[in-house]
Amino acid sequence: MWNNWQYRVLAILLALACWYVVSGQEKVETWLEVPLEFVNLPPRMEITSGLVSKLQVRIRGTSNQVRSLNVGRLAYKLDLGKINVGTNVIPLVPESMTITSAVEVVEISPTRLELVADVVVSKTVPVKLDWTGLPGDDVQFRNATVFPDSVTVTGFASALESVNSISTALVQVPPDESLTASGRARLLMPKDVRTPVSSVSYELQFGLTTQELWVKMNLEPVRYETFSYTFEPKFVRIKLEIPVRLLKDKDWRENLHLMIDPGSNPAIGQSVIAPASRFPEGVSILEAKPEEIEIVVQRNEEFVP
Repeated sequence: MWNNWQYRVLAILLALACWYVVSGQEKVETWLEVPLEFVNLPPRMEITSGLVSKLQVRIRGTSNQVRSLNVGRLAYKLDLGKINVGTNVIPLVPESMTITSAVEVVEISPTRLELVADVVVSKTVPVKLDWTGLPGDDVQFRNATVFPDSVTVTGFASALESVNSISTALVQVPPDESLTASGRARLLMPKDVRTPVSSVSYELQFGLTTQELWVKMNLEPVRYETFSYTFEPKFVRIKLEIPVRLLKDKDWRENLHLMIDPGSNPAIGQSVIAPASRFPEGVSILEAKPEEIEIVVQRNEEFVP
């Protein structure tokens, strides 16, 4: 019985080999997780929504072939060369993924992707200063300047479509009675919009609130020792622009002086000159009737050589 044990062992080994060969050729199916790779994305275009990094792939092949796959080198390559701005529905089909000729890709999950694409653009928009407050009573706004007064912003076309200007953070004008306010203000950037400039310098200019009114004023002559003169008329009517805070002083008219001053060396005889004003700061003449005064100059006899 034991004389042919070698043949028995050989038979067992042959049986195992046959079983291994036969079982290795058995068709099996399994799911694999593979990375998704994007290729040929157009320049300046980006995917803003719908991205996934992994796909589930169902494959079919012999157990030997499936076991021998190098899963780390598998990937689904998605060609984005024809993608458009907006929503793109892209099917994921088994035919687009080849593993080996002997292993079949049966199914891919998900079966499609909805990718939202956008293009990166730039444009130049003005800067708007956002401010509030006044430096004091009876003061009004005159002018505002910012530097730079415009900035170049960059972002997706969809984000920049409604961006027509960039505002600053709110500037609060201090109540310090100053007629100017200056400093730096931070730019407030919309979502997904960027610019290399983070802040701008600004200057706000204010002026006193004024009121226009007509005033009748006597002309005050300036006296000189070497000559004398007469003039007509003795008064004029002038239209003034006067700060409101000055008008609150009941004696405001006492600070207004309209002078007749021919100078230290006038021409002898008849001529016309314009009255000279001596007014507080902020008071200006808008109109005068008459605008010029006729004077007659004569030398004083005691000063004639």
